Amino acid sequence: MKVRNIKYIVLHHSATDYQANKDDIDGKLIGRTICDRAQEKWKKEFPDYKCDYHFIIGHTGEVFKGQPVEQPSWHCTNYQANLVSIGICFLGNFENIEMPIEQFNAGVTLIKSLMKQYNIPLTNILRHRDVVSDITHTTSSTECPGKNFPYVHLLDALRDGEPFFDIGEDYPYINEVKTLKQLGIIKGNGYGNLRPKEYITREEAMIMAYRVIKLLQN
Repeated sequence: MKVRNIKYIVLHHSATDYQANKDDIDGKLIGRTICDRAQEKWKKEFPDYKCDYHFIIGHTGEVFKGQPVEQPSWHCTNYQANLVSIGICFLGNFENIEMPIEQFNAGVTLIKSLMKQYNIPLTNILRHRDVVSDITHTTSSTECPGKNFPYVHLLDALRDGEPFFDIGEDYPYINEVKTLKQLGIIKGNGYGNLRPKEYITREEAMIMAYRVIKLLQN
């Protein structure tokens, strides 16, 4: 079997309840139902297909395995992205609810492990809505994983010393950026991004100059 060149992790929500019923304590049953439906959908084309997601995370922090990571799954509407990504589904509808801390922490632990194992940079941790759809040819073709999904907080927990979400250790001026942020001269756009490809505005330049002067005066 050809080894997949995994480059991305794509985050989803199930847009369902946490549990199939009151006896489904950790969400295992509803997770199994999600996989069963995917198997039914794809059984003619892919008889060994297991699930549309490689991992499913329940609200109590339990992690359930779906599709083997060595095999692609059809978790987002972009064929090429599916071939080089791992799909993770958080049980729940985060259009309407907030994520429990147990589920959040389990997600951080799992994603950190996968990032290390497959050398995936922070910039390649995407929401489903961030992936360009083969149908619409744009991003934001879906609301998944929901407006209440704690994406920024999740990236912050995964950062591990990287100063901004949109650059990684391979950024050519990463050490300079780290120093400038530590000194308080640059602070990003308020959403954890540096936006290195955008032109600096006159106002931003003046603010940074003011911070340098204040630093020199202290």
